[in-house]
Amino acid sequence: MLAKLALAGIKNRRRDYLVLLAGLTMSAAIFYMFANLATNKAFISANAVVSQAVIIFGFGAVLLILISLVYIMYANSFLLSMRQHDYGVFMMLGAKRRRIGQLVFLETLILGTIATAIGIGLGLAMSKFLVGFLLNLLGLHLAHLQAVYVPAIIATAVLYVGLFVLASLFNLLHLTRSTVLKLLHSDDQADQPKVNPGKQIGQALLGIVLLAIGYWALAAIKLLQVMAIPIALVTITCGTYLLFRATLLVVIRALRHTSWAKKHLNGFLLGQLNFRVYNYTRMLTIVSLLFAMALGAITVGSGYHRQLPQMAGSFDAYTLAVHNVTPKQQKLINQLHVSHQATYTQKRQGKVVYYNATELRQQPFEQLRTTGKSLGKNQYYTESLSAFQKKGLAGMDFQNLAIRGAYTFYTPKILKAQQFSRQAGKAMTVTTLRVKNMQQDQRVLKHLNQTELDRYPLPTGMTVGSYQSFTMMNAFFGGLEFMGYFLGIAFLAMLASCLMFKILSGAPGDQRRYRMLYKVGVRQGLMRAGIAKEIGILFLIPGIMGIVDVLFGLQMFKPLMQAPMSPYLGIGSTFLIFIGLYAIYYVITLALYWRIVLPKQAD
Repeated sequence: MLAKLALAGIKNRRRDYLVLLAGLTMSAAIFYMFANLATNKAFISANAVVSQAVIIFGFGAVLLILISLVYIMYANSFLLSMRQHDYGVFMMLGAKRRRIGQLVFLETLILGTIATAIGIGLGLAMSKFLVGFLLNLLGLHLAHLQAVYVPAIIATAVLYVGLFVLASLFNLLHLTRSTVLKLLHSDDQADQPKVNPGKQIGQALLGIVLLAIGYWALAAIKLLQVMAIPIALVTITCGTYLLFRATLLVVIRALRHTSWAKKHLNGFLLGQLNFRVYNYTRMLTIVSLLFAMALGAITVGSGYHRQLPQMAGSFDAYTLAVHNVTPKQQKLINQLHVSHQATYTQKRQGKVVYYNATELRQQPFEQLRTTGKSLGKNQYYTESLSAFQKKGLAGMDFQNLAIRGAYTFYTPKILKAQQFSRQAGKAMTVTTLRVKNMQQDQRVLKHLNQTELDRYPLPTGMTVGSYQSFTMMNAFFGGLEFMGYFLGIAFLAMLASCLMFKILSGAPGDQRRYRMLYKVGVRQGLMRAGIAKEIGILFLIPGIMGIVDVLFGLQMFKPLMQAPMSPYLGIGSTFLIFIGLYAIYYVITLALYWRIVLPKQAD
């Protein structure tokens, strides 16, 4: 009979349970995606330029475990808030406390096991398709990366099932120690925090000091090496928590004495936040860290994706050089967005390669003016033939136009037209191409470059043109670029789900409050606007703190993105895209909250 009542309760709340199951499933899927990278030492060693990458991923795994623990606590709180009133009713009707405890334990454990199993399956699918999508989008090939990785599956299953066992035990203890009256009226209880000015000031100052230490540790990563990561994690986490705890309640109570609080439902909104702020402090701290890690990871990934082609372009005067262009290659060239193109005739004899002076007068060889300051804003110049023979002839860009065997270097020499025509040796042409945007033409350049290498292979490690420099740099930094995007997406999903479920866990208790407002004549539009403000504030606070963390945290990537590259270059567009995704999660949370708490018009 008790099982039937429990199933009936679940059936009546099936939409809420689907929301809960979806969130837990997403959490397990995200953890698997991270564990797939963090436990794959062969992948990290082969693709990361940071020698301590395994250790850094280890710290990340520990942090994600703690976040997963907090997430499951919030999800468990959501489950309890939905069910403890029902359990109180069962006890009032005569059900034994022991039987209720068993029911709670099994219900929590079964829900968690199902969520873990589905989450691992979803994580496998996301790893396969998201990884494939990102690799195709970025034009990367990473060694030892696989969607199905058994150690990651085991780690995810053990962690999540273990955490759900703990959550089940917690629920069991909570219900067996709670009175029936407390269970029936659990949603009516609120925490009334007290303000101690001296304590608040002390916490705020300590929080600022800890944040300053954390930001300094990130900037001093060259000095502290791998120790910068744990120092920053501990100090920034504690500093953020103390700062939120010291300031949020003071700000809320100060706002309650303003004229703004007397308009619409703003006073009710501030009252809601006042009673919940201490309970939300831990969640806001976790979410601000996740926000910073997600935004920082995507910023670094997009930074490499945006700046590597520009960096490669600052090394060479042309994008690609093609010898004896074939009809197939000409079709590919026609597809490029070419900004400059020139063709020269060569003749080789011994270790000398000869050029026609007339061609060089008609098409002076454009050289790159190296400034080292403005990435992506290259300057090119030409010289008279006499000046070019003195200096430009010895430049690597021009020397690299000669086809080389196994490290065979040819000395370039310019002959007058008549001398060139009499010069012995087989004539061949070389066409230099410079495109307007390497990323835009990357697919065609890849094909064109491969056709050139198939016909005229180059020695290992040698590059001709900025595209070949880009492919070499991409192989070196591509792992960081991929990890940035991949982890950024994972952390974004985790932070939004974490914040969503903490907010939704209080929704069942808010139903009565909004029903009372509705009965005294408050319009639905005012209630909707009030809820939008309340949830908006809870999304805005960690968002602002997360952006501040990112702006300071990007300092740690300066050694890896040395001038003219910069981790701050072009971050505006990345921030806008990320904030847009964050806003989508806000809208989803708001819609779910409205559906749960707002009374139906017929009530």
